[in-house]
Amino acid sequence: MPRKQIAIRRATVDDCRAVHDIVLRALLETNAKDYPGSVIDRLVLTLPEKVASNLAAWHAFVAIVDGRVVGTASLSGDTVKSVFVHPDYQRRGVATKLMGAVENTALAQSVRALNVQSSTTALPFYAKWGFNIIREQLYGEERTIVMSKTFPGAPN
Repeated sequence: MPRKQIAIRRATVDDCRAVHDIVLRALLETNAKDYPGSVIDRLVLTLPEKVASNLAAWHAFVAIVDGRVVGTASLSGDTVKSVFVHPDYQRRGVATKLMGAVENTALAQSVRALNVQSSTTALPFYAKWGFNIIREQLYGEERTIVMSKTFPGAPN
């Protein structure tokens, strides 16, 4: 089956419900493989709403396949926020297209380095994008990996 066309656009307030549902499904189906149930139970209570409610505050993008919102990613200052892809569309290039939009926006805003608080689940993805581990943090049982990436030509 050929890959479907992935379109990236700025998120709007009309995307809030779809983004909320994508974050919820990703937490329950994908992140749940890497975290204890207590962590997932806590995250599903707040994270989907937090991401959906910040679409206007953050420089947020959505990925569209066949007219359906299937992923989201945001930039807030120099920090990558909330890269989530619907489980049915993972490993199909959606997150890669979203990260391309985030990086292009960061470069256009003269950001010299990007930071991200990665989940255990997303660590390999960010590593492929050139992010390096700065430190690990534990919030109870939730492991978060702080990562950073300096753009070529930016001073260290």
